[in-house]
Amino acid sequence: MKKFLTIIAVLLTTAFAVAAEKTVKVNVTNTYGKARKAVPVVVKLDGTTQSALVKLDGKEVPCQLDDLDDDGLFDELSFVTDMKKQEQQVFDVVLSDEGAPREYPAVCYGAIAIRDRAAKNQKHMPINSVTFPKGSNPYQYIFPHGAVMENDMVGFRAYCDHRQSIDYYGHQQLKADIAETAFYPTAEQKAAGSGDDVLWTGSTPGCGTMHAWDAKKGRTIMYENVRNTTMEVVSAGAVRTVLRLTNRAWQPVSFCKPVDVVTTYTLYAGHRDVQVDVKFSHPVEGLPLAIGTVDIADPKGAEEHSDCKGLRGCWGNAWAGNNPKVYVQHTVGLAVNIPERYYKSETRFSDMDKEQIGTFNEKNGKLNMPNQALIDIVGTDTDHLNYWFAATCDFESFGFKNSKAWFSFLDEWKKELASPAVVQINN
Repeated sequence: MKKFLTIIAVLLTTAFAVAAEKTVKVNVTNTYGKARKAVPVVVKLDGTTQSALVKLDGKEVPCQLDDLDDDGLFDELSFVTDMKKQEQQVFDVVLSDEGAPREYPAVCYGAIAIRDRAAKNQKHMPINSVTFPKGSNPYQYIFPHGAVMENDMVGFRAYCDHRQSIDYYGHQQLKADIAETAFYPTAEQKAAGSGDDVLWTGSTPGCGTMHAWDAKKGRTIMYENVRNTTMEVVSAGAVRTVLRLTNRAWQPVSFCKPVDVVTTYTLYAGHRDVQVDVKFSHPVEGLPLAIGTVDIADPKGAEEHSDCKGLRGCWGNAWAGNNPKVYVQHTVGLAVNIPERYYKSETRFSDMDKEQIGTFNEKNGKLNMPNQALIDIVGTDTDHLNYWFAATCDFESFGFKNSKAWFSFLDEWKKELASPAVVQINN
């Protein structure tokens, strides 16, 4: 009997060992006519993978396993790779249903916290997500006013109030440092080369938020009329940061049936652009939507770049706030890139006369800063749309020195996104 049980145990162990690990070939082809950096590669998983190893020509490549729906199972494996013109790369990917994800340096960062409002020794409590009902304003209770996503090139936060506007944190060096500065660096940290908040969003889409559009008032409609909003940091690590904002029962206009809107922001290592995927709970044909950026309040005149087909950018001087004693002026570049199938038209709005912009308020000595934005009107007859946004600023040691260089990058960016790498998986 003991011998029989031993044989069964050996057979089970052998079967488990065979089933525990498999190797797949992931073929990635650069169809674009130029070399490209940090090409994202995503492999869908069946829910059994617990650890993964990615190699290219025998060399280990940092990878990331993500549980996107928080069910305890990994849904996707991701990594990035540099590619030459028309190059094909073949990766050996070992997937195992035991063990734990390999650890790599965390290039990407994501965070949200409950603010500790004590006067001394503030210790903000990290959380993964927060849900707040219609009519509440968690702005002063969430640190730092919303969820943060960052890599070594750029940093952003999504404000946790009804605006949900994307704010921009510029970098001096190729280094993620919001974990240290919390979006508000000290003078010593800035002198040592940290990044800083460089943009005032006001009541605008900031760097690229999607709102609805009110054509009669010529303004965007934000997320006031919702049942509740959930903001969550889904994942962050060696390859990417994923943030998700869920607005339940949004009804921006009376003729629109309430709709749930799930917006997912993905920032990859080595990228200054953020991929945005919007999923509606039902098709929203006929609902005018607005995607845009701050129209930088530069009294000398910000420069604008557009192909009138979904690519739109600007370049000019910006402040992070209206107190010149606190905030330093920076030159900032912003842009959105919207697939042409969603694009309808472009417009702008402003609540201040141009002559007032950048002047000082005689009563409080602060800058007159308008709520103004460059807006692309978009729409979809399905339950989905996607787009990208990007940003740069003048104190990047690795960035763009003038508007010509920035706008040239934007043109190339659109071409590159229109020719994504082809990924083929062979078991």
